[in-house]
Amino acid sequence: MRIEEKLKVTLVILVIILISLVSFGGIYLQKMKFIENIIPDYQLGMDLEGGRLITIKADTSKDTVIYDKDGKIVEKEGEGTTKKEVPVNPEEALTKENYDKVKEIVQKRLDSMQVSDYTIRQNEETGELYIQIPENANTDLVSQYIRFPGKFTVENESKEVLLNSGHIKKAEVRYSSGTTGTSVYLTIQLNKEGTQIFQDITKTYVTSTDEEGKDNSKKITIKIDDSTLLETSFDSEVSDGMIQMSLGNASTDSSALENYVREASNIVVLLNSGEMPLTYVNSENRYVVSDITREMFYIPVAIVGAALLIGLIFLMVKYKKNGILSSIALIGFIAALLLVLRYTNVMLTMEGMIAIVIAIVLDFIFTVYLLNLIKHQDSKTVTEASSVFKEALVKTLFIFIPVAITAIILCFAGWLPIYSFGMVAFWGLLLIVLYNLIFTRTLVVDTKKA
Repeated sequence: MRIEEKLKVTLVILVIILISLVSFGGIYLQKMKFIENIIPDYQLGMDLEGGRLITIKADTSKDTVIYDKDGKIVEKEGEGTTKKEVPVNPEEALTKENYDKVKEIVQKRLDSMQVSDYTIRQNEETGELYIQIPENANTDLVSQYIRFPGKFTVENESKEVLLNSGHIKKAEVRYSSGTTGTSVYLTIQLNKEGTQIFQDITKTYVTSTDEEGKDNSKKITIKIDDSTLLETSFDSEVSDGMIQMSLGNASTDSSALENYVREASNIVVLLNSGEMPLTYVNSENRYVVSDITREMFYIPVAIVGAALLIGLIFLMVKYKKNGILSSIALIGFIAALLLVLRYTNVMLTMEGMIAIVIAIVLDFIFTVYLLNLIKHQDSKTVTEASSVFKEALVKTLFIFIPVAITAIILCFAGWLPIYSFGMVAFWGLLLIVLYNLIFTRTLVVDTKKA
């Protein structure tokens, strides 16, 4: 082997060692007073890490309502007023249709808030929902928003509702940049009926002042779940059915902008998912430990590790120097695959873990086939490094192609365990080709050619 080839092989081995150290050990840097690993954590599914169990049920409580002598609802008691206990959810509204509608809205909100792994079970008689979601930094926020009514109203000064959730076509977050920074807007596009009503509103509730310059404008109030978002009047007629509200002031501070965007995005989730037909309350909110304990997890890991060790010994004994180099390359492949899964945020379930094992086995099969091809190849015929590698790759395609097609199909599955298996298998197959093309070929095929 020429000195250039020795340096090349040494460099590749050093790179593999570096990848392995980063993947299996991590990179630790001091942040503030703590030392943290800057390599992303694995994203584990609830079957491996557990999750939060949230139970919500239809509110069975009653509100005290005050009526005046004409039967209208008032805020305070007075002469001729009467009090009555009124159920929060009328009995006639407690129907299976409304229960199913609530479940549909909750699913929309979970999807909009990008909760990647969740389960929902429903008690069809009571409408109670049992929701399990992953435990992370957003869990508390999600647990609140899945039960909010999402009631949108535009009211006049007499509390008369002029527009409601049924008039919304779509809500979204928008941005605009100016000299003072970036502004975040909540925009609501109304449907055809809502557009006409809002146009009439903007012609009626206009900005005006009296002779002394005092504001005497007729104003409307925009609310969501009885919380005021905006109180305003209009300078001109709006005919496009677009309501636009600024959240906060224009800013260049990334932290402030992030808060504005988060606030607007959460409101968008409520508006786009629709208004709850019933009022729901939390009845349970607790962490659920995974059924798979650490001890149960370590057993299959130990078995796979032992099988891998036997495989590496087999390579080194049968193929001598090439076997040793291939073993180094195989360890590097495992390290690289685990890094890719961490940086691509693939959610790992038990099915995903099985896909990791399958990817390792396929890489081992490819390596053995490549080494057999080199061993039985007349050294005089090896004129190009790529010829041996290409022949080995083509010969193993009959295994890779069906797995690749299956993996791509599973990547579009809506069920997380299947999706996890598909994504891991996809990255594993892609890495088998790219990694071996760069590293294994350099270590084994190029050195044979030399």
